Amino acid sequence: MYDDDSDLVLRAPRAETNWIAIIRTLDGVEIPCNVKDVSRTGAQIGVPASCPLPDVFMLKILGKDFVCRVSLAWRKGNFVGVHIEQFGKIAPRGERIEDTKAQATDASYKAIGIRRSRVSAF
Repeated sequence: MYDDDSDLVLRAPRAETNWIAIIRTLDGVEIPCNVKDVSRTGAQIGVPASCPLPDVFMLKILGKDFVCRVSLAWRKGNFVGVHIEQFGKIAPRGERIEDTKAQATDASYKAIGIRRSRVSAF
């Protein structure tokens, strides 16, 4: 059916977005960007052409509870195409704080009571 069109590129259906995101390189460098569209297999990201990007990096969408490991597919000016290699869920912020508090509390520690909220008579 498509014998004549050698430039045809099949890709997954994409949904337009305007998500604010952070690119995090394996060196720990964070670069602000925005996700223009996304599919099950990849995304198009807006990032300044002056920012060098490695072949593989992490992509965190602000306000969402997931992070993706992506690989660079193409780059044209201020736009980058990436393949999603791995998708990970992040624990909600409240649960992470509770886990940290539980680890920090020593089993031998005993509270001596609570502070009173009343002001003394002095």
